[in-house]
Amino acid sequence: MISDGKSGPGVTAGSGKFGKHERLIKTKDFRAVYENGRKVFFGGAAIVVLENGLAHSRLGFSISKRNFKHAVARNRIRRLFREVYRKNKLDLKTGFDMVLIIKRGFDKRSPLKEAETVFLGLIKKTGVIK
Repeated sequence: MISDGKSGPGVTAGSGKFGKHERLIKTKDFRAVYENGRKVFFGGAAIVVLENGLAHSRLGFSISKRNFKHAVARNRIRRLFREVYRKNKLDLKTGFDMVLIIKRGFDKRSPLKEAETVFLGLIKKTGVIK
């Protein structure tokens, strides 16, 4: 069978995509992670992690308008961290909901390497890495 290259529930973590099923979107899911998850800080960012009981992990973002006034900057930061997650998700354990909270120290000109350092530092402290 030939793959059509599209993402979806049947796409494995090795496909290198950040599919819709990997996004944490609903308010109730964010609330559950905030209330029951474990919070870790590193390099001007924080991550809250909670087991989700699913076969895949989900990632959500909290980027304050107070710290990043322009939507362009918030979206750029979100894209950077999505790319870092996508590149490293094979090294992460599955079955976790993660909310990445960006506090300060980033702007729309921040390099991908800086985002990767922060993300991997947070993940190592949580123990979600294999």
